[in-house]
Amino acid sequence: MIVTVVLVETKQKIMSKHLPIYIEGEKWIPLTYFSEQEKKSFKEWLPSYRLKEVMLPGVVLTECLDFKTYSCWLRLKELTFSKSAILEF
Repeated sequence: MIVTVVLVETKQKIMSKHLPIYIEGEKWIPLTYFSEQEKKSFKEWLPSYRLKEVMLPGVVLTECLDFKTYSCWLRLKELTFSKSAILEF
């Protein structure tokens, strides 16, 4: 199940915060949670070796990242959105 929370909406830009999945006590975010635009932005920001393969019984999730890295990226995006909203006034 994918759960998202809309954080910011500014002139056709919506940024969502995804909730992590817990696997063996660790928090992970699969890139399948991301929109195509978010995937592109994230892959430009992060080296590909940071993406991990996470195994569940009977399922392999490719291109997952730890929640701490995702949180850092999200804070940077929040700053970008809030800065652009301020500049529009």
